[in-house]
Parts: sequence; structure tokens; C-alpha cells
Amino acid sequence: MSFAPGQNVGQYRIIEQLGQGGMATVFKAYHPALDRYVAIKVLHPAFKEDASFLTRFRREARIVAKLDHPNIIPIHDFAEEADTPYLVIRYIEGKTLKALQSEGVLPLEQLLGIIRPVADALAYAHTQGVLHRDIKPSNIMIANDGHVYLTDFGLARMAQAGESTLSQDMLIGTPQYISPEQAKGEPVSERSDIYSLGVVLFEMLTGRVPFNADTPYSIIHDHIYSPLPMPRAINPALSPEIERVLLRALAKEPAARYAAAAELLTAFEQAVAAMPPAPVALPPRGKSATLRAVAPTPAPIAPMPTPKRGKFSPLSCAIIGVLALLLVIVIGGGLLVARGNLGRLAGGATPPPVARGTPGIPGTPGAAQETLKSVRETLAANPNDAGVQLRLAEFLERTRDFTGAFAAYDIAIRNNNKFPNAYLRAGALAEKTNDLDKAKSYYTAGLAALPDNPDLLLQLGDVYLEQKNYDEARKQYERVIQLNSSSAPGYTRLGDYYRAMGKLAEALAQYTRALTIDSNLPEAHYGLGVLAAASNKPDEAKKQFNLVLTNSNASAEIRAKAEQALKSLDQKK
Repeated sequence: MSFAPGQNVGQYRIIEQLGQGGMATVFKAYHPALDRYVAIKVLHPAFKEDASFLTRFRREARIVAKLDHPNIIPIHDFAEEADTPYLVIRYIEGKTLKALQSEGVLPLEQLLGIIRPVADALAYAHTQGVLHRDIKPSNIMIANDGHVYLTDFGLARMAQAGESTLSQDMLIGTPQYISPEQAKGEPVSERSDIYSLGVVLFEMLTGRVPFNADTPYSIIHDHIYSPLPMPRAINPALSPEIERVLLRALAKEPAARYAAAAELLTAFEQAVAAMPPAPVALPPRGKSATLRAVAPTPAPIAPMPTPKRGKFSPLSCAIIGVLALLLVIVIGGGLLVARGNLGRLAGGATPPPVARGTPGIPGTPGAAQETLKSVRETLAANPNDAGVQLRLAEFLERTRDFTGAFAAYDIAIRNNNKFPNAYLRAGALAEKTNDLDKAKSYYTAGLAALPDNPDLLLQLGDVYLEQKNYDEARKQYERVIQLNSSSAPGYTRLGDYYRAMGKLAEALAQYTRALTIDSNLPEAHYGLGVLAAASNKPDEAKKQFNLVLTNSNASAEIRAKAEQALKSLDQKK
């Protein structure tokens, strides 16, 4: 049902609609018994399709309602109206951080006055065993009196693992703040909230989010695989100390991030204290849409005192967490291996994917060297940061200094032996330089540290297949499917194995199964094209190869193979 102004909902009378998001619509309402205004969040009607949602809603609402912190908007009540669940929360006169950012850049002192209470609220929530799961500017509220609140605790948790069809609504506006582990559908922790808060901090300091693209898939892919853009390359006015804080908060591996929100805040405060007194001049930013969740626009906020902080905390990511899990389900478990370095077929090697939007690459040699210099400076200040070592290795690889790149990859692995991207990219470089034994050693070492990592299993299987060690290749692929029966890349690689063994019927079955999970997987279409050509069905083969060429997810290598296959078919006419 849809609530309307003038309607009575329980004890509350609806006054007006304040805003609408992917999960809820927000109304201003009046509570006559207490003579006060409240905000009512009405959950999306699609949740009613999930039979277990109301039970989950009541359980999570009780948990979140127990949170008692000056910077967390309290829940006054929760109930259902005609089976439509809603939350009643404190009504705040003010605006969101998202709206405030659209008006221009914030001075450092004002930025600190916002980050401090947000970090404190997260720290407290984490000590209570509650993750936010959706830290983003539209969930940070600044009241007209300057008080800062964190809102929407628990909404993503309420929706998590449900059966509703809300996934399409949730793909809008949230991927920019998602942590890599959420994007991969892995368990989240306080450090997932830390990552999301790090994205907010990055945006406030540079005027842009780290990753943005045309599709949610591309943004999420970048959070998992692409190196973080160097903050000082975007805003040279930032100090190396502030840049190091951002690099650590946004490390791909959770273990490499700050362990608690209080730790991140302390590091940032120390970095700001080390800055010269002149204000940081941020680059101009474009206007962003304001999400109206409260009433009138306040005057600029003054610096606020630091409230008492909790002992622990990392930051948040609610609706984003839901987005990640839903998107992984929609993609059918193929998120990690459907693109770039991992989307390969046997018989070829793909170099590591080049990050979109990397400053200075490609570009003039001077621009590339300037960025590399920035990386080296950061590395000199923090030599044990595996993420920065990985960034250095990628630059060296692009300048064809393969010896230096391997050395940097090795250092990254020594600094953090549970950093899968270091093994994967080093192995891909070894394949690129036709050293399959070296590639195999990287993937094997990675699996020794990270048993059953599906990406490493697939890559090791590819090397075995290329070396014609068919039994070992099959074992790796079957292990991936054993770990995830919905792994479309796993079935595709198993199809490659059967095709290499000449068992075309078995290969056809595997490719078909992969496409029932992910109909957009270019490697599976390519495999079907090869089978059709081998079965003297040129029209079907051309159809499959053309599906590869028109697929935006297809790597350069698989496109080249499809083009060559089409030429070969034309030459046979």
C-alpha cells in the first residue's frame, strides 16, 4: 500500500512525503499523543513477497531500537499497516551530507566535524554487535543546529537473504560505496563499514568517489580489481599523511584496513594536525542530486566538538551490502571471473586488466612518470603496504619493466600473503611472458595461503590445461564447482577441458549449463561457436562468435579469437 498525506497510520498522521529510495519511502508524520513530529520509513512493497521478511524485520528492528547514541537517529516504534512494515524514527530538521556536498567543497575543520560523530556512532554500534552496511552521504544527516546523525541502521540487514524481487531497485546509486568483500558476496565485518566510510572520506577530500562507471557491474568490478586512484593525483593539495590514511582505509583486503572506526578517526585527525595551517583547496565538483529526507536547508555548519568515542568501530554499508549479495545472485556467482584477467579460455593468456580512470595511464610519458613518482613516494613512507606495492607492480608492468614488476609483486605477497590479487596478477604476468611454470608457482603459492580461492583455482586449471596436464586441470575446475554449484565460469572451463579431450557432447553440456546461469558469459558463447564450427554448423558458429563481439563484457583476447574464428569460417566458403 502507499501512504498519503492526511492518512492515519497507527498513532501517527501522515503530513507529507520527504523522500524515496530503493528500500523505503520517508514521510513526515505527527504524533498527537506526544505532540511531536516523527519520520516514518515505509518499507518497499516488494518485501511483502518474501514470506520471512516480517519476522526478520521485527527481529532486526528490536536490535537496532536498542542502540542509544547521540549520533544515531533513534527508532521510536515499528509496526505494520495492512502488512506494510514501517519504522518510526526521530524527525530531524536539516539536510543530508549528500545535499551539503552538492553545494560545494567543505573546509577540513568542517569535514572533521562531520567525520568524528559518524565514526563515534559506528564505533558504538560495532561494540553492540551491529553493522551499518550502508555508509554513504545520503545516510549522514546534519541537523540545523549542526548536530550530525547516522541513519538507516539495519535496513540492509532486514532485507538481506530475502526472496523479494527488489534487486532491480537496489542497483541505483549505491555501488560507489560497496566494499570488495560485499561485492563478492562474502561475509562482512566492521572492516566493511570502514571501507565504506573511507569512500565517503575520499569523496569529501577529492570531490569524487574512487570508482564510477556507466553500470553498477563496472563499479563493483573496480572495487574488487582496480587499483585505488591515488588521492594526491586527484587533489595535489592533500598531504602524504592524509593520502596514506585513505589508502589504508580503502585497502582491497579487509585485514589490511584499520581494525576499528576509532583507529581510522585517530589516524585522520593526526594527519590533519600535521597539515600546514593553510586550508586545503579541493577541486571543483559537479552538482549531485539532493535526496530530501528532512526539512529546510540549514546555514553552513560550524566546527563541532568531538563527542565521546566508543572503544571500537569500522564504518558502514547497509543497502550496499544488500546490493552486493543480490547482484552476486543475479549474476549467478560469476562476478569474480567473468571479466578481465579471469575471463579466459584455454590456449591463451590475458594480461592483468588495466584499471579504468588511472591517472597518467595511458597518457604522455611525463604524466605516467609523475603518477609513478607519487606511488614511489607513498611506498617510501609506508613500505609494508601490500596494496601500494601492487600498484607499483602494475605501473612497472605497463612500462614493460617485467623484472621490477615481479619483484614488486613478490614484496606485496611477503607483506600480505593473503592478498589474492598479488598472486593473480603476478601469475597473469608470468603467462603473458610465456613462463607457465612461473605462473603455476604463483597460483599454487596463492592456494597454499588461500585454500579454495576460486579465482586461483581457475587460473591454475588454465595453466594445467595449456600444459596439457588434463587431469589436474579438471580437478581445479571441478573443485570450483564443488565450492559453488552456480559458478558459470567453472562450468565454462570444464567445457574447455572436455573440448580439449575431444568429448564434444560433454563440452556442449557444460557450456549450455554455464549459459543457463549467466547468459551473457562471452567465453561460453565462444566455446559453443567452436563446437558448432567443429560440427560443420557455420551459421550457428557465426551466431555464437558474433555474440562474443557484441558483448561489452568480452575481453580483448576473446574478441580477437572470435574475430579470427569468423575470418576462418569466411575463408572456407
